Amino acid sequence: MDTRQLSDEFAKIGAMVIEKEESLVDVRNSHATIVYLTSENAKTQNGKKICGQCEKVPDKYKWSVPADFTITVFLPNIEGFTDEQKEILIFHELKHIGIVFNADGTETYSINPHDYEDFKEIIDRFGTEWSVSHDN
Repeated sequence: MDTRQLSDEFAKIGAMVIEKEESLVDVRNSHATIVYLTSENAKTQNGKKICGQCEKVPDKYKWSVPADFTITVFLPNIEGFTDEQKEILIFHELKHIGIVFNADGTETYSINPHDYEDFKEIIDRFGTEWSVSHDN
């Protein structure tokens, strides 16, 4: 059973990253709300560790999750991460947030898939091995 908990630690990291990263200006200028969660469960996909996951909250669940997005960090998969690696992880997850500012003043939200162009900034700045734990 995956029991997720609200995370003040990652909410603080998220707020700091949103404020300092210029490429997150749309997130910073939007009305989108983000809830940061942790999970005690490890997560894998295709044999690879998943450190974090950004999801758009479906409208039908907004009564119980008062947010537009959730970012979940899978704690067993980030064991040994430095503070810098945690910041990079949250930056990576925040890059998944897609925002369109509509002419009528509303905003439309989506999830950006892993795309070389969108994530080139992370590769250029931090390399492809940024998530390798120092404990491994």
